[in-house]
Amino acid sequence: MNKMNKILFVVLCFGLVSSALIYPNSNTVFAHRMIVETVEDGLIHVRYDDGTDAPLAVVSIYDEDGKQLVEGEVDEDGYFYYDEEIDVHRIVADDGMGHRASSVSEEEESIVEKIPLFIRALLGVSVLLFIASTFYFRSNKKRSEELS
Repeated sequence: MNKMNKILFVVLCFGLVSSALIYPNSNTVFAHRMIVETVEDGLIHVRYDDGTDAPLAVVSIYDEDGKQLVEGEVDEDGYFYYDEEIDVHRIVADDGMGHRASSVSEEEESIVEKIPLFIRALLGVSVLLFIASTFYFRSNKKRSEELS
């Protein structure tokens, strides 16, 4: 395979992968994540990332030892009320349809979790292609120097 064919092959592979990610077929299922927000002590709001409430969610509250303190369903607006005297360490919400969210009291969401999965995947593939092309061109340069 000559140099031009290899470059064409790499570009074609990258195009196929990126088009599969950008233009999914009709069999692809889109999902959204569930978010647990502590509004104030004694009040939790469970919603999806598009802003709609999660009225079917069941909320469980745990202490630092992992012992379940409270469990109950949210109201029709996605709110869950609990005793503010409870020392909450972790909150878990599950809507029974595959969405599950967890919140730890002293943990903040990292910047990586805020970046969409599609962008992270595309960045990862781009980095791998960059590394592969760098090694490819370095090896070709060494071969051409050896032949000279």
